[in-house]
Amino acid sequence: MPHRIALDIRMINNTGIGTYLRGLLGGLQNTGLRKDLDLLLCGRKVSPAGIFVPDVPFMAPIYSIQEQLAYPAMLRNCRLWHAPHYNIPFFKGPAKLVVTIHDIIHWVFRKQLLSPLQTVYAGSMLKRAVTLADHIIAVSEHTKKDLVEQFKADAKKITVVYEGVGGACREMAPAELKPAFETLRAKYNVPENYFLYVGLLKPHKNVQWLLRLFRTLRAGGRIRSPLVVIGRKDKKYPEGYEELEDLTSDADVIHLPRIEHEELIAFYNQALALIHPSLYEGFGLTLLEAMACGTPVIATNASSIPEVVGDAAVRVDTDDESPMMDAVVRMENDAELRESYRVQGLERVKRFSWDETARKTAAVYEKVLAGGL
Repeated sequence: MPHRIALDIRMINNTGIGTYLRGLLGGLQNTGLRKDLDLLLCGRKVSPAGIFVPDVPFMAPIYSIQEQLAYPAMLRNCRLWHAPHYNIPFFKGPAKLVVTIHDIIHWVFRKQLLSPLQTVYAGSMLKRAVTLADHIIAVSEHTKKDLVEQFKADAKKITVVYEGVGGACREMAPAELKPAFETLRAKYNVPENYFLYVGLLKPHKNVQWLLRLFRTLRAGGRIRSPLVVIGRKDKKYPEGYEELEDLTSDADVIHLPRIEHEELIAFYNQALALIHPSLYEGFGLTLLEAMACGTPVIATNASSIPEVVGDAAVRVDTDDESPMMDAVVRMENDAELRESYRVQGLERVKRFSWDETARKTAAVYEKVLAGGL
């Protein structure tokens, strides 16, 4: 007999979707649901620290002809296939199909990010996923809304399941943080006080806007603390994003393309605040990570961000620089404000856990196997 459920874990070592897969699997394991579901893991690499190992090799690259050729054999192993991204099989046979769609960033920002051919491909893949899936898991109400409005998805077959935050993201005691951060200072030459951005340096993340804003604040003497930017650049940027392409560390901005996850926890804990200037998020995991570390958050009102942070962060619009500038200045100078948002963030983050993500995901599996939408 085929396994009840198979999960594609080829992207388990990635950021973003990899974090989702590791969190979901951790939640399924913690709750005992992984065994109950008779879950088969299909992939090509062992997860970090060797925690999750593929049961069945699935070596085909994402978005390839080889992938489509390999799918029939994969699908014969299960009654339900869970795709954690919209690279789905074109022909799924009798197996049920559940697809997690995190966002439609590539579609929303297609003019900036994609060539005409890539635009056609992305649109067709998203439309196919929406049409063929027996059920869709959206990671936010905003993603669900986008799927309904942009691709005419049936709202009845979309369940919103929020992502969680891992236990590694935590508030460090002063006696633990001090030596950990002194090591980081020596390694990366960062000051004691700084604001923090964490994430990829993609156009929709609006980092270029943040860089200009910070340089203006520093040049005008309104703030003393620099911005630490942790995240990789894109391989190629469209015209108009030269500041991201040419970004190097200076007195105003310190760019760290890659650090260890354990180091990131100390960076969060020490920061005056996380600044998240994004124009679009499917969910926003770094917001949860920061709040779990007791770091105040300044974020935009865009897309799913209000769903995640609620009133536990300073939220601003991006059509004018002044609100963000004022928020940064206040956060640097007002220790009571920082403490207020530290406490609110720690309380807010209790609403999000990978165990709950796992339970709600398992409920979707059972519903689809029972013949529901």
